[in-house]
Amino acid sequence: MVVTKEAIADAALAVLHDDGLEALSLRAVADRLGVRHNSVRWHIGSKQGLLELLAERIIGSGAEGRLPAEPHERLTVLWGRLRQALLAHRDGARLVSGLVNTGPQTLAFADASIGALKELGRDPQKAVWLHWSLFYFVLGLTLEQQAHEPVQADTLRTAVAEGPYPSLADAETSAHLMAADFDQRFAFGLRSLLNAAD
Repeated sequence: MVVTKEAIADAALAVLHDDGLEALSLRAVADRLGVRHNSVRWHIGSKQGLLELLAERIIGSGAEGRLPAEPHERLTVLWGRLRQALLAHRDGARLVSGLVNTGPQTLAFADASIGALKELGRDPQKAVWLHWSLFYFVLGLTLEQQAHEPVQADTLRTAVAEGPYPSLADAETSAHLMAADFDQRFAFGLRSLLNAAD
């Protein structure tokens, strides 16, 4: 078999899907491809290289396809696609978080986001910082959604009720602490960040 970066990425995503991030290794990918470990290492160097390759594939898929001309709509579509790309892969948000990726697809995604923010009148510094804020928000919400053991609503309610947390304990507030509708929470957070005052 001819080993390519594309084939390595496909095999790594299959390992990720079947066994999770903990099981992802150069050896596991080599076994999936039916080749020697060194064949994979020669193409990507290390596990860090493997993670960056997958992050590039996942983030890049968020920028694929046509985007609306209007910058606000473009940002809504762009960040929605990234969230869906992360959710499409087991442990997708965990894999991407903490990596500094300078691959062309990742940079194209950042360029599209920051360009739209500048079109909306943000100066370069605010455009870059808001881009990062959006990225951290999407990653954080997706990490929570993909968590293997989410905090149970009853556990949180009991902890709040038993402690000195009057702002959290009132009935109206506590009802929203464990909001499980991630689509609504995503839409609210994205809208709030995009509409934030300069």
